[in-house]
Amino acid sequence: MGQLADSPNKLEWRRIMKQARDELDVTTRTNQSKILCEKVEYELLAPLREQLRRPLTVCIYAAFRSEADPSAILSRSLVSGDRCLAPRVVHNEAEMELRVVTAVSPWSRGRWSVPEPDPMHTELWDLAQPIDVVLVPGLAFNVRGERLGYGGGYYDRLYEKLHQVSQHPSLWIGFGYSNQFIGQRLPTETHDLKLDGVVTDQQFCWTTKTE
Repeated sequence: MGQLADSPNKLEWRRIMKQARDELDVTTRTNQSKILCEKVEYELLAPLREQLRRPLTVCIYAAFRSEADPSAILSRSLVSGDRCLAPRVVHNEAEMELRVVTAVSPWSRGRWSVPEPDPMHTELWDLAQPIDVVLVPGLAFNVRGERLGYGGGYYDRLYEKLHQVSQHPSLWIGFGYSNQFIGQRLPTETHDLKLDGVVTDQQFCWTTKTE
């Protein structure tokens, strides 16, 4: 991974972190995604089901390009009786909606060809209803709960909207490869979401959310 200056801007961070992720070969990404999914199940979802004594409501994205792939979590959650949601970009609007999904595929191609639930075959989720866990993709994460996204702000606005309309706190979990979890501060703004935890192929950790 390339070296960053003490206070790099977001564009430079995105360039370097995207390059680091893209440099992982397909086999490595597949193997690390499998480990990631197992960690989420055994270190987060299964204990949470046991604690709450009920199935969960989990929001799971569909991987795009070199992103860590959480599809095995979707498959296992459906078998476990969880309610599974997935984000969809609302066309002509700068926001995402959530839809109830009942299978890993087929999904449609949305904006920028990102896989998303087909609105013709999925039910719209009421954001005021409780969501237990939201898995969040990104380019970089750290133990402070800071996340480097892609610049569109979609997850930040979803985070803000859920906080406004839902009385049920959700766990926001960064999901990525070990080379995306860094020890440095990330450039953030006041509207950026703060993660509750981060999972990689090497660890699951709760974040400090230190200001």
